[in-house]
Amino acid sequence: MRSHTLLPALVLLGSLTAACAHGTSEPPVTAADGARPGSSPSPVRTVDPSKIKGLEIVSDSSEDSSCPFATSYPDVPGAEAMTAAMKKDVERRLTTFRSGACSDSGGADGRELNISHQFLVASGDVLGVRLTTQDQSAAADGLSARTFWYDGRPGAHRTALGLVADGSRDAFLAALKDQLKDREGVDAAGLDDTFSVPESRDVALDDIAFTADGGLRVHFDRGDVGVPAAGALTATIPKKTITPWLSAFGRRAQQQTVSPGRSLDLGAPHVP
Repeated sequence: MRSHTLLPALVLLGSLTAACAHGTSEPPVTAADGARPGSSPSPVRTVDPSKIKGLEIVSDSSEDSSCPFATSYPDVPGAEAMTAAMKKDVERRLTTFRSGACSDSGGADGRELNISHQFLVASGDVLGVRLTTQDQSAAADGLSARTFWYDGRPGAHRTALGLVADGSRDAFLAALKDQLKDREGVDAAGLDDTFSVPESRDVALDDIAFTADGGLRVHFDRGDVGVPAAGALTATIPKKTITPWLSAFGRRAQQQTVSPGRSLDLGAPHVP
């Protein structure tokens, strides 16, 4: 049953509460991955959404135990384009789950879909949200994540790659390949193929966020750039290196992550 819940009345979901309490968040990765080159000890920062005026949480859940699911994504006043993008993504995943796991007349024993969210940035004219999906009907671990960004100046939704300037994409991709090429389970030729084709590149590079010290962290879901057995992978471009490659929006997002300024202002009508 779908519902819209105003945040002040919401008891935050466990994953969101835990992330906000610590102020940082990371998608699950292997212990070995955290020790690899490019896996910065500085974690990706998350923020407490309780001060976002007018925030509503759009949630949906199954009332049928044979097809269990629970989804949520935020609806922030003034960020309608990003809300629409998140809604489309959630509904696509839910449709796939229902047509697969729930279409079996034998029921969906052991199968479940959960989509949760975390705020990465919510200050000034920058908004960033990560949606994390756990699909227990999918192959492997069924865990994936995607970040959504909103630029309040033009009032536009930005993809994760929108943090990097168009003219710096080649340098950015080369730096990622340099970090990943020697990882266990990663094939250098396969990286070239993945990053050279726009469709596969956009899928692989859909979870990008800033670390607390201004570096740019890229999280790859299991199987995106390596064999599934390699698990999820991360690569971090240090602040000194990535800053010249950022787009104008990316620089503002970096600044609002490292040193959050005034409260979120997306030009929406005042909400008391």
